[in-house]
Amino acid sequence: MPWNSVVRPSIQVGILRSIAEAEGWQVKAHYAYLDFYGLARSELGLSSEIWADAYETVSEKLYHLAAGDWIFAQRHADAAQRDAYFTVLRDHRADANTIELIDSLREVAETHVERTARTLMEDAPSVIGFTSMFSQNGPTLAVAERLREHGYRGVIVMGGSNCEGSMGRTLLAHHPAVDAVVDGPGEDAFTSLLRHTAAGTPVPSHGRLRSRNGPAAPPAAEPRPDRPLTVPTPNYDGFFDQLHTAGLADLEPDITLPVEFSRGCWWGAKTHCTFCGLNGATMNYRSKHPDTVADELQHLMNRYGVLDFFAVDNILDLKYLDTALPLIEKLDTDHSLFFEVKANMEWADIRAMRRAGIRSVQPGIESLSTEGLRHLKKGATAYQNIRFLLGCAEYGVLPVWNILTGYPNETPESITAQLDAVASLTHLTPPHITLIRFDRFSPYVEHPERYGLSLTRPLPGYHHVYPYLSPDDLWNIAYHFEGEFADAADNAPVRRRLAARIRLWRGHHEEASFTYRLGFDSVILTDQRPGLPGGDTHLTGDDARLYRAVIGGTRHRDLQELGWQGECWEQALETLRDWQRRRWVYAEGTKVIALATRAVPSAYRTPPVKGTPRRPRTPVPLTLTTRP
Repeated sequence: MPWNSVVRPSIQVGILRSIAEAEGWQVKAHYAYLDFYGLARSELGLSSEIWADAYETVSEKLYHLAAGDWIFAQRHADAAQRDAYFTVLRDHRADANTIELIDSLREVAETHVERTARTLMEDAPSVIGFTSMFSQNGPTLAVAERLREHGYRGVIVMGGSNCEGSMGRTLLAHHPAVDAVVDGPGEDAFTSLLRHTAAGTPVPSHGRLRSRNGPAAPPAAEPRPDRPLTVPTPNYDGFFDQLHTAGLADLEPDITLPVEFSRGCWWGAKTHCTFCGLNGATMNYRSKHPDTVADELQHLMNRYGVLDFFAVDNILDLKYLDTALPLIEKLDTDHSLFFEVKANMEWADIRAMRRAGIRSVQPGIESLSTEGLRHLKKGATAYQNIRFLLGCAEYGVLPVWNILTGYPNETPESITAQLDAVASLTHLTPPHITLIRFDRFSPYVEHPERYGLSLTRPLPGYHHVYPYLSPDDLWNIAYHFEGEFADAADNAPVRRRLAARIRLWRGHHEEASFTYRLGFDSVILTDQRPGLPGGDTHLTGDDARLYRAVIGGTRHRDLQELGWQGECWEQALETLRDWQRRRWVYAEGTKVIALATRAVPSAYRTPPVKGTPRRPRTPVPLTLTTRP
């Protein structure tokens, strides 16, 4: 349903289709968000570019205000309901054009609900399943209710992240059009539902399946982390046909296919980041057998002719660096992959990712302050995060990252430290800056008292989407919350300075560079970072050797082991301090790293020797067969 990305098929639909077909069912996958996207573009008379921006405004920029849900849930809102919600939008700086867009989309939504319901009933299906995440409850419930109004008597089931825990139970309790919800991973629950439906028996509550029939099921057991993830390859048949039917053929070159190779979070299983609510159903980390990863990518490339992939994994399995990624590299194709990763990786790891076609990553940096990272329980330091950004520039990987601020226990010193750091980094990929939100399943929401936090209410959009719910039920259905905590008085002005500095970084990044070129006995530095003395500097002799030694990062003791000792070390230390003042290097404690990046990135350059070499893995006998 809307508001999924229109250049990406739903992996939930793709996986469940594979499961249903394996059970012997005939399946029709319906990507209703494509129909809505094409319908709205036509009905509103907008150009492709303007509508793309408008769709992103609703689905992404106003997601926290539930704009996408409200458009569908309040298609028939009266003047008072509209004015009340529009006041919320204005209070959050939505302009008149945006409010007019949201208002006009209600009529489009009504047309879409009717068309979708009639389309789904054409084949008289026994089961209709909806996957719901982010702003998809409003559209999903609207279509489910319309199906019942038109006399549909089959089973309607909802799943997806919007159905986890109390959210799913509240949906089921207050929306009689829905027969069952799936609380967490849906493969086993969906299989159980299909088998009971095929047998003509009422669908019971069982495991992660929550039904209206029978007593509530006990909580499902978490999967064992020592077992590999066994999930079928998603089936995206029909997506491209529907893309053309909806009049969206012009989007085909931009399609990226979602893939999934792991579930859970190996870092979160050790130390849960304070703000993260992504693993409500299970934190235990499991990944697919590494020998199947390249085979799955090859299958999808061959079947759909798409070379760009988006891994929905919460975090990359580090064992894949030695197992799956070399096999992907051997495909020798010009594919691209996106993965979420942890930023305390070696440059050799970044190089291995790039050689396997991982061209963009979300590294979960969140802060350039070691103190702040400790409060967020990120398990990284500012030095490691900066080293990661430099490694991405060195090997041609795009990092998509954020700086979080406004969290409990943040200090002016941690914000000021970032202000100083970003002045040196304008040649690297800039971040977005984001105020913290308090998400269900995160430590902030599960244990707010540990952080001096008091949760006050769900974000204001929920009340306008579900005006019929009691305060308790509204709390149970919400995913995002507002909270209060003691915030240092000096934080606000320093945050504003940091936000302004990030905006400047984003605005001037294209004209910024700081590069090095290596000669036999020289290093040429070319500095073109805004606000810093620019030009070329030629380092020779010991200075060139020292700068070479800090490329990729090193420690004082490692430099001393390379021959800088005694008086030579004192001179080298003074040189490093001078380079730090010039913002040529970044130092944290006894660690130091060069801030210039190679003039021409290459994933085939030898990385700095860091860390302990990994042992070769024991080969696993496995025969891979070509899928039909």
